[in-house]
Amino acid sequence: MPNDLIFSPGVDLITEKVAVVMQDRPVIGMSAWLTDALTSAKVAGRDVQLVTPLTSRLTWPTRSTLFRGAYSKWVVTGSDGEYFDGLNGVRLKWNGDLFLARSTAKPGESSSDLHPDFVVQEEPFGQLQFTVRVRHKPVQSLVLGRVAERLFNATTGSGPAGWATSEPVTQPWSPDAVTEYCRGRAPDPTWLILAGQPGAEFRPSVGTLEARRTKSGLDETVTLAVAQPGMDFPDVNQVGQWIDDIADHYELISAMVMGSYGAADGTYQPRFLGMACPIGVAAGNEAVQASSVAEMVKVEGISRALAIGPAHAPAIWYPIGNGREPRDWEKYASLMKKLIPADVAAGKR
Repeated sequence: MPNDLIFSPGVDLITEKVAVVMQDRPVIGMSAWLTDALTSAKVAGRDVQLVTPLTSRLTWPTRSTLFRGAYSKWVVTGSDGEYFDGLNGVRLKWNGDLFLARSTAKPGESSSDLHPDFVVQEEPFGQLQFTVRVRHKPVQSLVLGRVAERLFNATTGSGPAGWATSEPVTQPWSPDAVTEYCRGRAPDPTWLILAGQPGAEFRPSVGTLEARRTKSGLDETVTLAVAQPGMDFPDVNQVGQWIDDIADHYELISAMVMGSYGAADGTYQPRFLGMACPIGVAAGNEAVQASSVAEMVKVEGISRALAIGPAHAPAIWYPIGNGREPRDWEKYASLMKKLIPADVAAGKR
């Protein structure tokens, strides 16, 4: 159980809307204190705003997990003493309750602009990002972590090195230990951090695993970020083969693969290094059952969609782009219109 927010050791300030956490370390991972602050804030109905100096970098678990709330922000102190959003560069201002974009902090102020520290030119490195969700039957023989092993092996050359509930990762990799830990917490959901193998022969990688009970079974969601050499991403067909392999062995619900940018070691600086762009999307058999394979592969702008997984319960792989073209988001938007009907997206059913 998390601490009450007022007793969370990582929280420096609590307001009506947010919990403010101040960190000045060079690399900020999802430490036990930061994890407790996030969980405690959620229970208290607040978002987290993380304040760091310009020199701090974030790990993938921190960047992908901490900023999901409406008021969640990475607040960076610039070289001029002003604040800006480390994810989009917009200048920020404290309004007495939370950090907001400068244009909305007070009526009548000039429109928001990018802080110059955010647009400093630096050499980008590719970051290959996966989000894959599968569904298991909640049986005693279930073992979690095998999906992560397949992804890590395919993209880095080795399975995960370890797992933990926070960073740094301390437990050696063991699907049996992961499964036992998640089972001990059931029916509550469990969120874990997975670390890739160290060493020059492996690409820097880190991921997360979430196990959550649903009405249909147990959903296992794996995210993974893998640093790439330079700006090169794997071919979309190669990525599709990796997702096909998972669909062959598990009930695939969805998958999203993107090309993004960060530092060579897999961390993220408060800099604009380029826009994340889609590589491919997979829709599971649930989507196919509502229509047909022949109908589901027809998407404007996507010509090579194909069925993957077992013939009796196929999923669909939609190859979108190379991970570097912002215009590919138009293809993604067309696909979402196909997969999510307008009335469902509007919450009418």
